Amino acid sequence: MPRPPEPRSVLVIGSGPVVLRHTAAACRVLKAAGLRVTVVDSNLATMTTDPEFADSTYLEPIDPGTVEQVIARERPDALLATLGGQAALDTTVALYESGVLTRYGVELIGTGIDAILAGENPEELARIAGRAGAEMVPETSVPGWEKFELEVVRDHEDTVAVACSSEGSPTDRAYRRMCDVAVAVTRAVGAGPGGCTVRFAVDPPGGRVVVTGFDSRVTGSSALAVKLAVGHTLDGLGFVTAARPPGAGSTGDALEIDVDALYDGHELYLGGVMERFEAPGDPACVLPPITLGRADLARIREATRVLAENTGLRGPLNVRYALTPGALSVLEANPREDRTIPFVSRATGVPLAKAAARVMLGARIADLRAEGLLPPIGDGGTFPPDAAVAVKQGEVMGIDSNFGTAYAKAQAAASGPLPTKGRIYAAFAARDNRSMIFPVKALADNGFEILAAEGTGTILQYLGLPVTIAREHSLVDLVEAGDIVLVVDTLPGKRQDEIRTAAAARGIPYLTTVQGLAAAVQGIEAVTRGHSSVISLQEHIAALWPVRPGRIPREETSLTDQEKM
Repeated sequence: MPRPPEPRSVLVIGSGPVVLRHTAAACRVLKAAGLRVTVVDSNLATMTTDPEFADSTYLEPIDPGTVEQVIARERPDALLATLGGQAALDTTVALYESGVLTRYGVELIGTGIDAILAGENPEELARIAGRAGAEMVPETSVPGWEKFELEVVRDHEDTVAVACSSEGSPTDRAYRRMCDVAVAVTRAVGAGPGGCTVRFAVDPPGGRVVVTGFDSRVTGSSALAVKLAVGHTLDGLGFVTAARPPGAGSTGDALEIDVDALYDGHELYLGGVMERFEAPGDPACVLPPITLGRADLARIREATRVLAENTGLRGPLNVRYALTPGALSVLEANPREDRTIPFVSRATGVPLAKAAARVMLGARIADLRAEGLLPPIGDGGTFPPDAAVAVKQGEVMGIDSNFGTAYAKAQAAASGPLPTKGRIYAAFAARDNRSMIFPVKALADNGFEILAAEGTGTILQYLGLPVTIAREHSLVDLVEAGDIVLVVDTLPGKRQDEIRTAAAARGIPYLTTVQGLAAAVQGIEAVTRGHSSVISLQEHIAALWPVRPGRIPREETSLTDQEKM
């Protein structure tokens, strides 16, 4: 992709009657890049019309005639239309088609006219989606389907990455499919350097993925998209990305990590670094991470700081990483609170949601430390060596002095206790053949009967383990009858759906990763040993942060003071 001369001045068309609060951060990016910024907007409710965000601010209606007058007066080198609402896009198209932009030598940045027009033309978008190997359907024609949005960013070197996605829990297969299509559509429409949004619908029963819409704008990644539009590259910003690395979420080589953090524009507070060990759906995860070393945590902390700094963020940030022996890749970066916030808050004893609200209102991390809302030193990326371990399973949490017991507690609360005897079913993809040997052998050593798919069973028999080869058509019947007490299946495809449904109905643990199996083995061994204890959250928090400025010690607090708190 040829790189045009960098602009010296930029005209930003605002949101008009719609309040879009993400534009202010993007304007800061333009100012920080040394560009002269002109804003046209009539909305007093948006921060973008504050004089500090531009060199010239025009509180005028957003229409072609008015914006042409501003262009004639300010003579900007570039026009950024994708920070505003629909009026900004309509005005930009009119200025392009009437020749105004060509006459004044104004370049469109952030995304091109073809991408803007594609979002306005369903027939053209359908053709583009078809070339990307996807089907385009109106969103109204798929009621009841799960809806997702993926924000895609692109730089001058044609590096494309999924930077942000909407909330939800698509299957690994559906997410990979959406990422592939989103990247292909982004390139096909010529979006960028900058960003765009591709909307999808996923049929829950069958996993069918269709495109439902396209927008030449981004919201969560707007500041990042602006940096790319004015000449930065994804690699140069430290935004190491991958739509989904090979095997992420489904193999032992890639470890998925969730991070919740706060950024005040100057300082990063790492709320928590969660290690996933069962990826599909609502993932199981653990705090503190049990297999990450200091170097890994330092790398994650620095990557998160770079992401926050380069996206103009002020407030909460949720990042999902994939860690492999060779790289730390960003799977998603969402400038919002994630559903993991309650878990992180309870596991670390820090009210992250409250702290995030204060930061968005202008408070600094240092202020919140002084008040006692955040710990005086350290953060959720640094735990004492003897800290209790917290495990999230679905919407429940287990806590104990060791991981196995904490996992067993979480599993028991989520769907029932882990089995300590009986028959398990095992089916592993070829990529997992080496890593599955030790956990399966541990189950056999603990007295479990192993029923395995043909490929898995053959390997285990070579190793001398007593294994029965399963007849696949009987598996659902065995699960429904309660003859299977645990299922682990990492094979790709739809064949898992019936077994998963039957297992859920019976409350039988169903695992889809080797990491999940290893966790289950530790939980089963902990249950067998019977060394379980209980600890209150208050005790756990006091052990983590014994000194919290601004907090009255519990024993010195009267009943009335407690009620006030």
